[in-house]
Amino acid sequence: MPRKEEGSLEWATYGYSFAERLKWIRAHRKISQEKLAELSGMHRNQISNLERNTSRERDSSADPHLSTVYELARALNVAPELLLPDTGRVPSARSAEHRGDTAFAMIEVDLTSALRQVDSRRLQSTEREIGS
Repeated sequence: MPRKEEGSLEWATYGYSFAERLKWIRAHRKISQEKLAELSGMHRNQISNLERNTSRERDSSADPHLSTVYELARALNVAPELLLPDTGRVPSARSAEHRGDTAFAMIEVDLTSALRQVDSRRLQSTEREIGS
């Protein structure tokens, strides 16, 4: 594992927050890892590794490519920022979402609200298409 630089990110905390968001959104969408892998063009093992915040490298946190984040967002029908922790603020050394169950419970509330908005817009769009 590389030596930690002074002032660097504690990437594992961000990876953990990403993993929790991915798992939660996938479960909320009632999509299996296998189905998400199929929809996103990935292998199920890659989805599993991301959700466990693990990498093929020993003792390393997941560090997905930006293209991976966008493929997952597309497959889950969500904005990419819903998968990314601590957006809208300057990153601190540790993910603010990694402060315990209470912190993530608040994130779940925000995610639930955001997904309801996405689903509502999708339903309205479908209804307009049917009515046309």
